[in-house]
Amino acid sequence: MAAAQWSSAFGADSYDWLSTYGWPLLLLFMLFVVCLYIWSYLNKNLEKMKGVDSDYLDADVVVYLGRMAKAVMIVVLLLILAYVLSQLWPEFNDLVWEPYLTIFLQLVVIFMVLIFAGLIVKVLRHFSRRSRLTGKGAKRSSSSAMEITSLLLSYIVYIAAGIVVLIVLLTYFSDVDAVDWLSQFWNDNAARIEALAIFLVAVVLVVRLSNAIFEDYKFRTKKFNPQTIDLFKSLVKGVLYLIAFLVSIFMLFTIVGQEEVGLVLVIMIVVFICLGIALSYSSVKNIIAGLAIMNAEIFVVGDKVKFGKDLVCEVVEKNLIFTKVRTEEGETVNVPNSEILSDRVLNYSRSMAHGISISFELPSRIPHIEVEQLVKRAVAKVEGLAKEPAPEVFARELVGSNMKYQVTAYVLNALKAKRVRSDLIFSIQDEMSTDEKISFID
Repeated sequence: MAAAQWSSAFGADSYDWLSTYGWPLLLLFMLFVVCLYIWSYLNKNLEKMKGVDSDYLDADVVVYLGRMAKAVMIVVLLLILAYVLSQLWPEFNDLVWEPYLTIFLQLVVIFMVLIFAGLIVKVLRHFSRRSRLTGKGAKRSSSSAMEITSLLLSYIVYIAAGIVVLIVLLTYFSDVDAVDWLSQFWNDNAARIEALAIFLVAVVLVVRLSNAIFEDYKFRTKKFNPQTIDLFKSLVKGVLYLIAFLVSIFMLFTIVGQEEVGLVLVIMIVVFICLGIALSYSSVKNIIAGLAIMNAEIFVVGDKVKFGKDLVCEVVEKNLIFTKVRTEEGETVNVPNSEILSDRVLNYSRSMAHGISISFELPSRIPHIEVEQLVKRAVAKVEGLAKEPAPEVFARELVGSNMKYQVTAYVLNALKAKRVRSDLIFSIQDEMSTDEKISFID
């Protein structure tokens, strides 16, 4: 049937064809060309505009502005395309265009209201950030007031956009007077809406206050590193926003008369959050251990420590879940905080000296004075041993015809204790092999 209409159209007079089909097609083509030109212009100049930092524009605002312009062009082209189809295709006009034109226009209005509201909020937030960054000295208080004002205006814009969208939606129902409905709705729920609005504003202000407190504390504390303070700040902000979200859900369901549904939904969300925390028990345990380590100050960044039986290392960074260390071999290792707290920690940096000991046996017929002199010669050849306290030689016990000796010395660098101990053993071995009076016993 569409083919027959097209053939009859092209068989008609050219003027009639131009009036009926040509002008709509020409309009569509011209708009398409204009949109392509604007699209190309935006793509070329958006990158340059991102570098502009004025009172009302920055990179985020420019990117949003570009996306908004492209979205508007697409919507306009779709509307024009639908109009042209309604002129060329009677079935489309009768079944789609005329019955749903009002709905299409309402959706376009809602779309425009939302994207323009988003643009205004983007500009206000940029203005707030710029005021905070440029406020110094006497301007600090005025910058804070400007920031709070911008924040409140942002929420007012959101509320106004929501009201406009609601009015547009209510106009779809011909038997409902939007003004009367909104008036009745406000009279019935004014107290709840005002309480919810005050609560949300209070949460936002508390979040801002807590952020300022954490930022100030970040530069005053030595127990917690900046990353930990930032994590605390994010945690507090997340908890406050979660509380605001749960209260908002319950209040919204209360406003529509479904308190039980809202309460059940809030309980389900809380249960799922608790299950998520329970499933991440190991991470929670490490975080608690990390807080205990930071609060007790068992070690600080730069300390040379020993974890457990054999991990000798230098502390590079303290975090809530892991402690980053550098081993004697230069390897970087992340040690879970729960493992550190569950085992012993030896802090060489806070010890007076780090001692090493070596045991060996020699025939008891060898005078102990010669043994002490042998050890002194061996110690003198080893680098990394401290002169004070001086190395000492002790007789441990008699084992048959042999005497068991123990040499105790102190190293200068605890991270090199293993290497220095090995060098001392080699040095004592060399001295024994060159002394004719000593026979080495396996």
